[in-house]
Amino acid sequence: MSTSSETANIIENMDNLVGDGTLLRFQPFSSCLDPNFWFKVCQLKLDVDKLEEVHRSLIGYYDSKSSPFVSLDCSSFNQEVNYETSSKYIAHGHCLNKNTIDSFKNCDKNELLKEFGERMLNDFRSGKAIEDPSIIPVFDILMYSDLKKFIFYYWFAFPSLANPKYYLTDTPTILKNTFSAAQFDLLVSGFQNLNINQRGFFGVVSTDDGNLKVMTLKQYIDVLQNNVENDFTNYLVFADPSDLLNNPGWPLRNLLYLILLHCPSIRNSVLRVIALRGSPTSKFSTSMLFNIKLSSNIEMGFQPDDIAFVGWEKNSKGIFCPKYVDLSKTMDSKKQARESVDLNLKLMKWRIAPDLNLDVIAQSKCLIIGAGTLGCCIARNLMSWGVRNITFIDSGKVSYSNPVRQSLYKHAHCINANTYKATAAAEALREIYPEINSKGVVMSIPMPGHAANIDDHENINLLSELIENHDVIFLVTDSRESRWLPTMLSTLHNKLAITAALGFDSYLVLRHGVVVQDVSTNEKKLGCYFCNDVTAPGNSLVDRTLDQQCTVTRPGVSSIAGALAVELFVSCIQLKYNAPANATSCLGVIPHSIRGFLCDFQQIMPCTPSFFQCIACSLKVVNDFLNNREEFLLNVFRNPNYLEDLTGLTDLKNKFENIQILELNDSDVEDSETYNDQTVTAID
Repeated sequence: MSTSSETANIIENMDNLVGDGTLLRFQPFSSCLDPNFWFKVCQLKLDVDKLEEVHRSLIGYYDSKSSPFVSLDCSSFNQEVNYETSSKYIAHGHCLNKNTIDSFKNCDKNELLKEFGERMLNDFRSGKAIEDPSIIPVFDILMYSDLKKFIFYYWFAFPSLANPKYYLTDTPTILKNTFSAAQFDLLVSGFQNLNINQRGFFGVVSTDDGNLKVMTLKQYIDVLQNNVENDFTNYLVFADPSDLLNNPGWPLRNLLYLILLHCPSIRNSVLRVIALRGSPTSKFSTSMLFNIKLSSNIEMGFQPDDIAFVGWEKNSKGIFCPKYVDLSKTMDSKKQARESVDLNLKLMKWRIAPDLNLDVIAQSKCLIIGAGTLGCCIARNLMSWGVRNITFIDSGKVSYSNPVRQSLYKHAHCINANTYKATAAAEALREIYPEINSKGVVMSIPMPGHAANIDDHENINLLSELIENHDVIFLVTDSRESRWLPTMLSTLHNKLAITAALGFDSYLVLRHGVVVQDVSTNEKKLGCYFCNDVTAPGNSLVDRTLDQQCTVTRPGVSSIAGALAVELFVSCIQLKYNAPANATSCLGVIPHSIRGFLCDFQQIMPCTPSFFQCIACSLKVVNDFLNNREEFLLNVFRNPNYLEDLTGLTDLKNKFENIQILELNDSDVEDSETYNDQTVTAID
């Protein structure tokens, strides 16, 4: 009694042995994708295609060494052929990357295959495939990319015509039984003289005297179309990826249809087909010869109503269904972090802010002066925006009160009170994101009115160098006088400076330092933190009670101010720093300053120009620093009033003190009519 498998084999053999001969079956292609192919898919989806579902052109490669695979890698997206792979044969295709997993699952696969096949058939009918035979073995990829998890779902199709059917007139034989060694040499020589686009499909003519000539596919078709009796034998040749003895590879299926489409006169003839196997080095020694004819119903498959397509790839279990690859487990953790960090930022460009310049943000070098509550908040927000270079300046050490408010520190930093904030903050950023370039500089900021800073030339030089070598300076120290020198140096080096200052329930964030171009006034500089003051900063650290020594604010104020400082920087840099007050970038309005009040949850955005007598950013102060540096700094550190004297604020205040205001009342008025028109008179 026969088994079920034996019964299946008998039925299959009966199907194969029909009246026209043995039914010819083709070995299907299989896909082989290098992991770097998917990284290129990620890049194109994020940066180029975004929400568009486009058919993107691809180039794949296969060989004739018993390997029925079409291989793709990151170079497959190039429009030109990679001649380094000239030992392989070319296949052209497209990929369609769906936006959602649901659209990937629910799209009509039959209609999609029909669309793929019609595109191929148009190339066949137009003769384009004859001119460039590399487009005969086509493929298409339907895919969905989960860019968060690095999981990719895909389904290959190798479109081909379902009809007509082809038959073998006899058993396939090894080509060595037909060709001599000399003819093999001529075959290899002619093959190597063909263009790489022609090597997958061409023709061969063999004469009775043993001569052999290799010709292009177009020349071969011309020979068939002329239909002239000659004393030679012609062969159709294709690079065969099949590893099966009696079954040629999938490319032959499309080639036969193309030949019979353009040469209908030979549809009753037997085609001699050489399945080129092996390589030129081995002289294609394993090549096979197939004698193939069309079914008796020669019009089947060439009439419009008979056209149907096959070609979806089966999985490893022989089932028609998509495949998927999970690269998250094979990726380097640092690379995975880098790709994931950039993901959310690049998604902004898909819909919301297509003109957002992320590169200029990532390349910016940011200097944070003050590694306290504000400094930690600013650093975290800068990282969220993709900034890769952050430097901290601070001389303090982490105390037990810090970790709950300052997000970069832990309890372990407080033990023994021996951990500097600057270095701990820089290290914390690297722990969060290993790819970041973060540094911590432990130094005190020389301050006006602090006599101890008189000989502190080293820190002054270092601070000036750091400001000069960075693109944006965040001034977030905890005292007014510590902001003076960075403010002045930012003006000197024409650097964007952003100051954030806190009150109990209020905050101030403003930008200054860099000169901006203004159409109405040619050049204009926005007011700095000191421009609205008429008092020079002095030593505010002496004689202070405990509540004055600590930064006493509502906890949420620092987070708001820190976030606004970073957003102000990101908006400003979109215009390459040339942003007058209330200019507009792709992210919206760029104010000069932002003042907020949590007591009534109000926020205003005032704008003030630079003050020509400012004790920090005025031309007089900057020039005196440049021309009389040592004497200037000596006076600033020793005498708290020196800056007021230098800029003329002392004289200005004296003038106001000498002003007398006379108020008139009824008893001072003799004429009641004059009283009706009286004004307040000021006598100098």
